[in-house]
Amino acid sequence: MSRHYTKKEVDFDVEFRPSAQATAHGGQLAVAALARAYGLWAQVKARPALDPRTDRHKGFEPMVYVAAFVFGFCSGAKSLADVGRLEADAALKELLGIARFPDESALGEWLRHLQPAGQAALRELVRDFCAWALRRAKPAAVRHGGMLDPSSTTRRSKWKAGASKEPRSTTTGAWR
Repeated sequence: MSRHYTKKEVDFDVEFRPSAQATAHGGQLAVAALARAYGLWAQVKARPALDPRTDRHKGFEPMVYVAAFVFGFCSGAKSLADVGRLEADAALKELLGIARFPDESALGEWLRHLQPAGQAALRELVRDFCAWALRRAKPAAVRHGGMLDPSSTTRRSKWKAGASKEPRSTTTGAWR
């Protein structure tokens, strides 16, 4: 692999208009904003154990591998092949500042070449990022096992007699 791939920070404005270039992964902008607010990319750079390359001027930087996993799994990927399919989405790559995503063989090779210190750094990074994001989420928005806990979900309506608006319902929930 003679090319060098990294992840760039991209500033963007959201505008809704017809376009031939669209992505089914538009919700990944929220994940990208969370990653930026957390400082995920700086934290990846600060962990040299995540870079098993012998030549630092070739191949994918660890940020690109971590981005592939983060955005792949947040898109519903269940395998390395699913994560590798992000490469086909030009609009997503442009939004994320990634010129090229690694394919499934490159992802697997990176994971196999991580030493125990790199594996521990990756687990720590994922655990800390997820915990940070969950602390900021509203309890009703957090699902455990894909479902809100029905015993902790309440429904209430706010409506005044004679008001012109329809009753507004809110649902709140918690997870265990």
